[in-house]
Amino acid sequence: LAVKVFYPIFGFAAPPADQKAENEACLDLLTKFEKVFLSKGKKFVAGDAISIAEYKAVPLLYACMQPSIEAKTGFKMPARMVQYVEDAMKEMKNGSFLESAG
Repeated sequence: LAVKVFYPIFGFAAPPADQKAENEACLDLLTKFEKVFLSKGKKFVAGDAISIAEYKAVPLLYACMQPSIEAKTGFKMPARMVQYVEDAMKEMKNGSFLESAG
């Protein structure tokens, strides 16, 4: 996800040869993540409370859902994943750091 979507924009990797195909692959991966970890009314990976999983996933997902990423790559974060990130950031004591980082 990170390597093909936002790493090139941040200057950490070369752009993929086919951005559209990489975007579709990322969307497929996020759909699988949602079905496995966020189905059956689960708010977070472990249920109703955040876990270490959110601290790993949310920063990467947050970076991918920035307007500049969509503008430059065409990648649009699915609505359910946006909600997941927003919910997790509200629960994280340091969640506001991501928004304030500029």
